[in-house]
Amino acid sequence: MSGFMSVTAYRIALPVLIGFWISGCATIQPYQQSTQDQILRPLKVMLVQTPMGVDDATLRDLFAPDLAKNSLESLHVIENTVSTAQAHASADLQSAIETQAGINISSSESLTRVINELRINNADTVITREMAKQLSTISGANALLRFRITDYGATPKSWHNAVIVFEVTSTLGITAIAYAKPATRAIAGAYLATESIEETAEAYTGFWALDEVCRPVRIEAELVMLDTGTQAWRGSATGFSDVGLTRLVRKVSNVERDMQLDNAVQDAVNGIVADLRKVLSKHQKE
Repeated sequence: MSGFMSVTAYRIALPVLIGFWISGCATIQPYQQSTQDQILRPLKVMLVQTPMGVDDATLRDLFAPDLAKNSLESLHVIENTVSTAQAHASADLQSAIETQAGINISSSESLTRVINELRINNADTVITREMAKQLSTISGANALLRFRITDYGATPKSWHNAVIVFEVTSTLGITAIAYAKPATRAIAGAYLATESIEETAEAYTGFWALDEVCRPVRIEAELVMLDTGTQAWRGSATGFSDVGLTRLVRKVSNVERDMQLDNAVQDAVNGIVADLRKVLSKHQKE
């Protein structure tokens, strides 16, 4: 059985890795602008993180699989995991915004109080024009960058249906994608010799393989202009750790897993900031 799992994992992980890295792990979803100069640089932004959008069951399976479901120890592990992940993401994003995008961050105790009072740190809170102006007055910022981790150490849920549907396509379709990039042409030839992906169970084995190999972390963010309260940009990026296929056939230590996650968070942050810079650059030229 373990031999089947290993072979299946390699078969599924390979096309999944190829497909998503070639198509790009970051997505940009800009909203319609009211004016071309709605986004201006230099920006001074408020940086607000909303709670991680990963359910406890997923985190427990990943970080406390051997502990009783609702034990204090299990809950402590999950709480510590979430706290560490969010602190890392916040620090990395603030550093990247300041150093890579040249954007200043506004922060203060009074601003933190208002953020809590208005529930700006809740992903479901819609920012009204009045709220935006209040934030602008207190912070001196002209934009709010709100973000959250939506997937942590596991393949983004939004990918699952796409890959399962992908099972019914021919192996030639996958090979064509890989062959389009010179760097993956050798892989394309090897993959062409394998069988097509036929069962949903195999696809889920592939998700497990991808999780073990490079610990995906997905972050989504939005930029809200405080003079209008409108969403000027929205994007997401999925980060990966280094790729080590040997992780499929050996036990990955907690230390190595945590290093993978740190690297994946940094990779996702870099993707978010790169997308944001593209949007800012585009509007500067218009």
